[in-house]
Amino acid sequence: MLRQLIFFVSVFVFILVAFQQPCQAQGPAESEVPRVMKKARNDAEKMTLPVNKYREQGWKAAEDTANFFHSPEFQERIQCEQQRLEKEVFAGYTRPWKKKVGQTTAGQKEQAGSLEAGEKIFLFISSSVPDETVHAYIAALDRAGDPHLSLVMRGFVGGMARARVTKDQSYFGRILKKQLDCPRTQTPCERYKVAIRLKPSLFTRYGITKVPAVIYEHDKDSFLIQGDAGLDYLLEKINREAKSTGLTKLIKKIRGTL
Repeated sequence: MLRQLIFFVSVFVFILVAFQQPCQAQGPAESEVPRVMKKARNDAEKMTLPVNKYREQGWKAAEDTANFFHSPEFQERIQCEQQRLEKEVFAGYTRPWKKKVGQTTAGQKEQAGSLEAGEKIFLFISSSVPDETVHAYIAALDRAGDPHLSLVMRGFVGGMARARVTKDQSYFGRILKKQLDCPRTQTPCERYKVAIRLKPSLFTRYGITKVPAVIYEHDKDSFLIQGDAGLDYLLEKINREAKSTGLTKLIKKIRGTL
């Protein structure tokens, strides 16, 4: 790329100088164009490009930036800012549009979701759970595609200390990859678009002391199950007592049989 740039710059400079000559000098100058172009090509081919010693650092910085952008805390900040702008700046423009589209959007969400009104599922995890297990849960949530099924963590990896931010970004960036061992190449790794909610209050409300754990809530009834097992298996055990048609549909969707 650099050699091509040098070549074209050389030709451009020569042509610029030639056009500044009197009209009678254009004839001889035109005959020199092929020679100058050939010389520019030869000079470009002989040039040795220096090795970029910051290549690895650049890749690392780019990956850290991507991980931070996709991290739950940053995405939450983006959503808050979007809501603020919508309310304070663009309310007059978006309100009429949302009034027209809102009913259709809500209907589409209900059709896409498996759970019925009043049903909620919380899947509690932490960074202590093996990556392979968490990754399987994320894949299951992606297949389920239900807005009432949430993946919940107590808080940041290693706490709120600033020194832990990089570790936190690395964790979320790793487990959200569709391929856990995706190598660092010029092509970015594909990632699941599954939200991870940081809600310590939910851990307190349901008395979660061990993860993985699943809470199924329907109106005033709730069911708890703990254990390192597939999400479909845990939901199936809950449904033996809950007997929910929405859960049955969700389990089939996770297993790919619906």
